[in-house]
Amino acid sequence: MNKEKFDFGSLVDEQLKDIRRSYKFGNSFNEDKAIVRPKKPHVEIGVDDNATIKQAWEEGAAVPGLVEKEIKGGYEVTVAGQRAFCPFSQIDKIRGDASQYVGRKFDFLVSEYSQDERGLNVVVSRRELMEIESAALKEALLAELNEGETLNGTVTRVMDFGAFVDLGGVEGLIPAREIAWEKVDDLNRILKAGDGVTVKVMRIDRDEGRISLSRRECMARVFKRSPDDEAAAKSAAEVAEWMEENRKRNAGVGNIASAFDALKI
Repeated sequence: MNKEKFDFGSLVDEQLKDIRRSYKFGNSFNEDKAIVRPKKPHVEIGVDDNATIKQAWEEGAAVPGLVEKEIKGGYEVTVAGQRAFCPFSQIDKIRGDASQYVGRKFDFLVSEYSQDERGLNVVVSRRELMEIESAALKEALLAELNEGETLNGTVTRVMDFGAFVDLGGVEGLIPAREIAWEKVDDLNRILKAGDGVTVKVMRIDRDEGRISLSRRECMARVFKRSPDDEAAAKSAAEVAEWMEENRKRNAGVGNIASAFDALKI
């Protein structure tokens, strides 16, 4: 990888600065592949507003929040002294047990900020922030990767067409033909999720964010003989074995003849 290091925090800030909040979770992307939302018009802060949350909502900034408890449909989160709601689907990429979140502080993005007759409504998302950070990390790692590099990774999932490998924040694919030198009918017989694997970076498509890897290029190549070669080798071995046995049987023949010659008068 290139020795020049990326400022990950600045990269995330760049991703976040163009984000704007809407009342829906639909995402779109700008030319720099940063997640953007329709820009909301600026509204002056009223007596019932929370200035910190309103600013975070309008600017797409992350705010810290404490997960208080699990409630119907999600979690109650305290953000800047205000009760907020985080849907189950937005607490994590893959939601775990409530004990992993309740009582802990996380950073959130404000997904919804509105008022009705009941007061201020705030919806937050931790997952969305995680996805933005992952995208920024992937961008940084892709910029550092070079074709021909050998890296260690972890298999994340095995499909019929190949195996996906986590290289430390960015995923690459080992096509089925690159798993091993010999043909493999069942890839699950060779690899499974969680396996450590050494791979060579074969191709990088930075525009599409795709990385093609090879496992077999990091393995010693074993050449298999064709059926005809196997038959010829077996025949040669059988002939050699017969000749060795024949030599042993006839080893004393010459000595016996010499003994008879010596007895002749």
